Amino acid sequence: MRRILQVLLLFSFISPALAGQESGMSLFFFLKGHQSAQAGRHDEAIEHYKRALAADPESAAIKSELALLYVRKGDLSGAEVLLRESISTQPKNRKALLLLAGLYSSRSEFDKARPLYGQCIAMDNEDTEARLLLGSVDVTEKMYPQAIEQYETILGYDDDNTMALYYAARLYGEMKEYGKSRSLYEKLLAVRPAFELALLDLGTLSEIEGKPDEAVGYYTRAIQANPASKKARARIAAIYVQKKDYDKAISEFEQLSDLDRQDLSVRENIGLLLIEERRFDEAIREFTLILASKPTDDKTRFYLAMALQERGDTRRTIDELLKLNMKSQEFKTATRMLPSLYIKAGMVDEGIGQMERLIAKDNTNTDIYLILSALYEEKADYGRGVIVLQKARAIEPTNGDILYQLGMLWEKKGDNTTALKVMEELLALEPDNPGALNFIGYSYAEKGINLDKAEELIRRALEKRPDDGYIRDSLAWVFYNKGEYEKALAEILKAREIVSDDPVISEHLSDIYVKLGQRDKAIESLRTSINLENKEERKKILSEKLKGLEHQQ
Repeated sequence: MRRILQVLLLFSFISPALAGQESGMSLFFFLKGHQSAQAGRHDEAIEHYKRALAADPESAAIKSELALLYVRKGDLSGAEVLLRESISTQPKNRKALLLLAGLYSSRSEFDKARPLYGQCIAMDNEDTEARLLLGSVDVTEKMYPQAIEQYETILGYDDDNTMALYYAARLYGEMKEYGKSRSLYEKLLAVRPAFELALLDLGTLSEIEGKPDEAVGYYTRAIQANPASKKARARIAAIYVQKKDYDKAISEFEQLSDLDRQDLSVRENIGLLLIEERRFDEAIREFTLILASKPTDDKTRFYLAMALQERGDTRRTIDELLKLNMKSQEFKTATRMLPSLYIKAGMVDEGIGQMERLIAKDNTNTDIYLILSALYEEKADYGRGVIVLQKARAIEPTNGDILYQLGMLWEKKGDNTTALKVMEELLALEPDNPGALNFIGYSYAEKGINLDKAEELIRRALEKRPDDGYIRDSLAWVFYNKGEYEKALAEILKAREIVSDDPVISEHLSDIYVKLGQRDKAIESLRTSINLENKEERKKILSEKLKGLEHQQ
């Protein structure tokens, strides 16, 4: 009896044409097609529906079912033809109208989809599905007022419709009408208290409104609704990070990691927080475990090097940085760290040897040349440093880092003319390069020439790096050479506040105090300069200068 009822129910959806000639064959193949489709045998179902359609070519119902299978198979053109034919035969075939409109929407042909949804709504003003789908088209095209109209119409006859409440709330949030958005979300939660998406959105809304504790409350409710909610845990962790409550953040990330052991980025976050907590051994363990699974992950290896550096293990830091892929962005960052690490570890000669071996393996990577030149600079072997950078420049003639370092080494080598020429070439390539602007401006100031131009260049450099103490020192030196000593003092004090351990800045401060007639402060600043200076030759020069000041009446 139950089987007969199922057949009769199915028969009620079949086109009236099936009742005519060959209706038996059409119905037989239609039913077989339906059974195959239900079993997931789509190719077989298509063949049965085609035979049913051959027996009843005017059947809109068969065309709709066949079109649906074409959509599932990805044959959208074939589906479109059948659906258009179905609608031509049966203009009020709602299923065909919705399918064709959905097909057009998937192809972003919204001008074709919109009137089809409109036809469904014209047949039934309370067609919620058609209104929701039309609203999604409006949202996609950023026609927000029209979408809101659809959702509010639904709520007018079905005020507890969860999807209309949810979409309207999200849309008001997108439109930054947070009060309306929150009101609709709360109404939705009154109907469905465990609606996870609404709780997540309310958490986000609370964050936008600067209410992190309230946001944590919503995210916690989302976790209660769905203990596997990774997004909620991730947002709670992020809030704790922003509040610098790292212990709670680590706890949340640990629970997040338990939800997805394959997501190693969570373990990375834990490692970074452990560094912030100065729990370096634990951070090193985290990054080492990640690298055991992903040995070529340069980002994680760089983090491991950071943790090792913070722990004070300089040699191991160097070892890890040298394992980075030399073409990676992480290695490029490492080039700025390695020279100082080698110097700190007393491994300058070893570093030179390592860089030369790397160049022998790959003589096209200019980052390695930059490290090598910096190490030669530390040994005061400026000639070799220049040679290394000239080779690098031959590889990358327009590399600003190479040109800047080359100019600096020429200046240290005592050839200020060539240094200035290189910096001018760099400025021609990069007109706003703060290093080149500062170098040229300071060079003019040192010579006491082009002082207005020098001031202009240095001020441009300061626009790029307002917190750079060395550029502030350059501006002070311009004012000094212009005889504007009060202005010079104001700038040099700013420079010393930013860079308190530079001997040149302290020497310049002493010179400015001399011009202002503040001899005691000048002596004090010069003594500071001597204490900060590491090079014996410069110490002797400064000591003689100090003697001269002390013997002045």
